Amino acid sequence: MTLIELLVVISIIGVLAGLILPAVGNVKKKARVVQAQKDIADIKSAISIYQHDYSRLPASSSVAALGTDFTYGTTTASTGYGGGTTNIYNNNNVGYQASNAELMLILTSATSFPDYTTNNCNAGDVRNPRKIGYLNAKSSGASGATAGKGLGNDGVFRDPWGSPYIIALDLNYDNTVSNTVYRLQGVAQVATGSSVGHFGLVGSGNGNNNNYTLRDSVMIFSFGGDGSFDTGTQADTGVNKDNVLSWK
Repeated sequence: MTLIELLVVISIIGVLAGLILPAVGNVKKKARVVQAQKDIADIKSAISIYQHDYSRLPASSSVAALGTDFTYGTTTASTGYGGGTTNIYNNNNVGYQASNAELMLILTSATSFPDYTTNNCNAGDVRNPRKIGYLNAKSSGASGATAGKGLGNDGVFRDPWGSPYIIALDLNYDNTVSNTVYRLQGVAQVATGSSVGHFGLVGSGNGNNNNYTLRDSVMIFSFGGDGSFDTGTQADTGVNKDNVLSWK
């Protein structure tokens, strides 16, 4: 080959690489979304089967005693759970917060975390006395913010981008459920004054409230690829657009 021919071949290879690499990136992105959807479906199925077996939703005694919808979100780093800087707190009782780690203990029939972090919510199998493993989640083998996807040694189940799944349960058993992000007017409301919310959410009265709910017993979502959310941005726009939802 002459030098010119070689340069032409190299140029062609460069152009092909420029076309292929973005496509590969998009495939990986879609694969992560599909994995998040599968994880969410698995969690929801596990909760449903648990509820069928025990006639109650899986929750620690501390959470169940509240008698209201509860959001298992991230918590402050000092608690040892959460694993990220994005925090979602349960609004219904500011005195008690929990990540999804409590829920994972119950659903996996575990009494302690692999890293020996203390949590007594299922001590003595009190919340799963039949010792049934309702959820089989792949271990990430690590803890904290760098744990990566899967079930961490700290008990937190994280999405393919490394953020904890946010799970809300209908613990007042009124056949509707809300969580502390998608109940907000700024996120859920389709148009000002409307009681219609995005993706099947429903408000009350003229819609000017922060009480949007879903007719279900469970709501689960992931922050998506950007790992973030905004409580003032509608559900189908901005940083909220890529969130992976169990009800979408």
